[in-house]
Amino acid sequence: MKPGAMWPVAIIGVLAVTVGANIWLFTKAGDPRDTAIEPDYYRKAVAWDSTMAQARADVALGWRAEIAFSALAQGTTTLAVTLKDSTGAPVESAAVHVEAINNVDALQHWPADLREAAPGRYEAAMPLPRPGLWEVRITAKRGADLFTDSERTDLFRGRTP
Repeated sequence: MKPGAMWPVAIIGVLAVTVGANIWLFTKAGDPRDTAIEPDYYRKAVAWDSTMAQARADVALGWRAEIAFSALAQGTTTLAVTLKDSTGAPVESAAVHVEAINNVDALQHWPADLREAAPGRYEAAMPLPRPGLWEVRITAKRGADLFTDSERTDLFRGRTP
């Protein structure tokens, strides 16, 4: 082969790599498992003012939530939410609902209604598939009081650190 005949092969090679990379990117971008869309996002966007009003009501109410996972064993963990009021006293007899979302698979949401295991401590066994960083969205209602919160916490496999 002549020394000057290699440049067309190099150009064809670069074009082939570019086309292959673009095909891979288009495939990856179109994979629904790699994109996470907030469920019912339009309704939530329209209700933004009421969401901000609820955030102000949460601050005025003064409740605080602490989240804890037991160690993940055989795909199950216990999620515990401890609620305290502005004085640090436990918030008892509330209806507590959570929604757990793993950062790796944000399309999947794991909802649960928690039961009161101790004064101010609400628990439920949850079939969560993997360890890692989880966002837990909390809704607690007691009488006319409504409290919402969103916390991020780690779920560990085996023993907790």
